[in-house]
Amino acid sequence: MSFWWQKDETELGSAVADVIYKLKEDHYGRFSLNLDMLRMYSQRDYEALDRFNPETRAMSLRAEDFRMRLNVIGNMVDTLTSRIGKSKPRPMYLTKRGDYKLRQRARLLGDMMEGVFHQTDLFRLMPQIFQDSCIFDIAALKVGRDGNELFTERVFPNELVWDIDSALYSGMPPALHQIKAMPMETLIQLYPELEADIRFNAEKIETDDGSEGREADMLEVIESWHLPSIMGGDDGLHCITMNQVVLSAEQYTYDRYPFVFLKWGEAGIGFAGISLAEQLKNVQFEINKLCLRIQQAMHLLSVPWIFVQAGSRVVDSHLRNVPGSIISYVGSPPVSYTPQAMHPEVYSHLDRLFQRAYEIAGVSELSATGKKPAGLESGAALRAYHDIETERFISVAQRYENAFMDAAKWFMDLAQEIVKDSGSFPVNGITNKSMKQIDFKDIKMAEKDFILQPYPVSLLPSTPAGRLQAVSELVSSGIITDPGQIVRLLDFPDLQSVTSLMETQENDIDWRIQEIEEHNIYHGPEAVMNLQFASQRMIQAYLEGQQDGLELDKLNNMLLFIDQCQEMMKQQPTVAQAPAAPGEEPAAMPEPPTGGEETPPMNMADIMGAPPAAAPSEPLPA
Repeated sequence: MSFWWQKDETELGSAVADVIYKLKEDHYGRFSLNLDMLRMYSQRDYEALDRFNPETRAMSLRAEDFRMRLNVIGNMVDTLTSRIGKSKPRPMYLTKRGDYKLRQRARLLGDMMEGVFHQTDLFRLMPQIFQDSCIFDIAALKVGRDGNELFTERVFPNELVWDIDSALYSGMPPALHQIKAMPMETLIQLYPELEADIRFNAEKIETDDGSEGREADMLEVIESWHLPSIMGGDDGLHCITMNQVVLSAEQYTYDRYPFVFLKWGEAGIGFAGISLAEQLKNVQFEINKLCLRIQQAMHLLSVPWIFVQAGSRVVDSHLRNVPGSIISYVGSPPVSYTPQAMHPEVYSHLDRLFQRAYEIAGVSELSATGKKPAGLESGAALRAYHDIETERFISVAQRYENAFMDAAKWFMDLAQEIVKDSGSFPVNGITNKSMKQIDFKDIKMAEKDFILQPYPVSLLPSTPAGRLQAVSELVSSGIITDPGQIVRLLDFPDLQSVTSLMETQENDIDWRIQEIEEHNIYHGPEAVMNLQFASQRMIQAYLEGQQDGLELDKLNNMLLFIDQCQEMMKQQPTVAQAPAAPGEEPAAMPEPPTGGEETPPMNMADIMGAPPAAAPSEPLPA
């Protein structure tokens, strides 16, 4: 017995087609469940997405459906997507106690990967992938390369099929298939050498589904992957087929599929997970049923009824819907009666189901409606309330962050392929809030040299008031003392000019350090610099250079820079003391202006002790 990946090219197309027909039957229940969850979220029918019955191709949007619904699932999915999906984790490459050059490559690699995230629209697509994980059993983002370019693509979950039995306990199927409808013209453009076969097989497809007159002839294309059976095995295969035509086939060497998978919850067994919509489907069913019953009862019963005694001479035409009508009668007068439409217990039960749905999902009803709890006024109280609510989704948030890192790993592997094929892979990286072109071939690193981990953009509140109070607490507790750090943490648009000035000072001293460490070029301090900060930053670089085994002449250049900073700070003029007014104590003499913290300058021996080698007797040229 041979499997489809063991067939030769003459039998591969028909073998894949037979497997797909069987897998469609196995996944029919999963397809139906995903479509049901999509209907519950969007309140629409999507019969066109039924891949098991392709003859149903019309999406039903019934305008005459006026049934009342309380869409709890849609409300909670949108709330969680807004809360968790707003996070934009960046990749951080941490070296395993590497030297300066290795750390510099790791930093540039992080800048380059952030640029790749922007170029591939990853930050835009990932919230949509998270939304899919809340609705469907699994969400998938496809990652690949098109020539020398990288791309990402959202994949509808019902396009993916696999052998359910083989992935029942392993968690990862040995083979995966993507079923996608593509226009025939697109296939001909991609595979012009197979145009005759594509057109011949397209004519054999029955057109009883009413596809005539459409703008494109859609053909079902199957992309299949089979992972190597063992580490380093040669039986991995990647092929693309259409009906029985093999469009491409190549060996597949990776041990994972070119997808980033995301699940709301793990199912315990099997490859697919459990969505938030599936967890709430029974509650939503009951809510919809009660809403429909209340709507019908209101329509039928909550209207005034007029009781007219038999034999009384009341003319029906006198009973009009006009204010101040005069009704003539003989005998008993007519009586108006409005019955109770539903028992109050029904409304109470509906409210309980509504609240239980939020409790099951772990979302507060106040968050879903954009309200804050009564009595919580301070920023600290609001942050504590937010933290308590966020703890419920910590595992989901971690899976969301790891999805970004999975995409970064694929970008790294695909970039290496591009460099191998074309010799370079330039990327517009994000460095110090500016765009800089970085070539991957200059910074590629071995996997043993770094550890990849995500870090969020900011752990502070998003509102200006909450951010200001959080930073104020950090300052009052003594954790933050540098004004530059305070301004950067606030990140207010009005402070952008101040932030840019401080960043320029930091970039300048970092450039001088980089010139020494990489090229042994010395640039001395200048009077216009923040000498106190420059001295402290160079001391830090000197200590790190000692630990990393930096060359002795480079260390001496750093010591020379620090000594010159100290001498320049001593020589700065002091501000003259103003005379004291009669009866007042003279004002204290201000500290010498250093441009940074008001700390008196210290000698290098007091700061660090004796250097490992004497500094050059003569200053090096700038």
